[in-house]
Amino acid sequence: MATSVDKMSTDTQAESIYFLNAGAAQAEQDRLNRQHRLFDDMMQNDLLPPHVASALSALKTPPKILEVATGTAVWLTEVAKTLPLDAEFVGLDYDTTKFPSSLPPNITLRQADMFKPFSGDLLGKFDVVNVRLIIFALKEGQGTDLLLTSVEPPSQAWFRFQDINWRFAKKVGRDMNLPLSMVAYIKEAGCVDCDDKAYPGNSQLYTRGREDWISRTNVHVKALAEQSLRGITSLGGVEGMTTQKEVDELLACFDKEFEDRIVHYLFVRAWGRKPEAD
Repeated sequence: MATSVDKMSTDTQAESIYFLNAGAAQAEQDRLNRQHRLFDDMMQNDLLPPHVASALSALKTPPKILEVATGTAVWLTEVAKTLPLDAEFVGLDYDTTKFPSSLPPNITLRQADMFKPFSGDLLGKFDVVNVRLIIFALKEGQGTDLLLTSVEPPSQAWFRFQDINWRFAKKVGRDMNLPLSMVAYIKEAGCVDCDDKAYPGNSQLYTRGREDWISRTNVHVKALAEQSLRGITSLGGVEGMTTQKEVDELLACFDKEFEDRIVHYLFVRAWGRKPEAD
């Protein structure tokens, strides 16, 4: 089935501080799909928190799931495989260039601005709303930012990238809170039964897939750096990172240094439940 795209306002694209859309759309699609598989393995392949998945399976009506900032809809597509064929899935994103050309018939993708009210037909109908990895789009008071990451052995390329990313975040007013504060944001939205779980990325180092994990992580880091630097410079950059030459020089350092680096970081998943209406 061809992807269904419902056109909405795209004014926010011009105002957005999100920087991972620069460059070829296919490169970003590939990065997002690899990233999904990487993080899915970190979370023991639980596409949903187990208690949420159990609640969905106990529903007497077909499950309805909404994903905000769906990207390539890879998460929706994988979740759809675990639920009945009559389940309904809707993915929203303001950038439709990442949408796949075909999808299962029970998945619909729509263009929408998460900073503006959604249309009425989306309100109050979904059993699960999934939002992930929007940290680079949020300004102060809107959400979360990236946990500090360490690299072993130390990397000058990564240190410089962190410095550039931090200075750009300050320049555009991005929220600098840690992901560990996500529960507070969910509670503020009126949810109950809120909790979170942190998944250490280096836990995979103690499995038989250690070498494959290191290789996959290094590929991901280099792709993230490339998309980030191109996006940062497209939005004006910061001192020391404003030209294509500066981007290429730092990316060359990443290519040289990231072959067998061990990357330590956390992936934090938080959840909450909207209380039943009286």
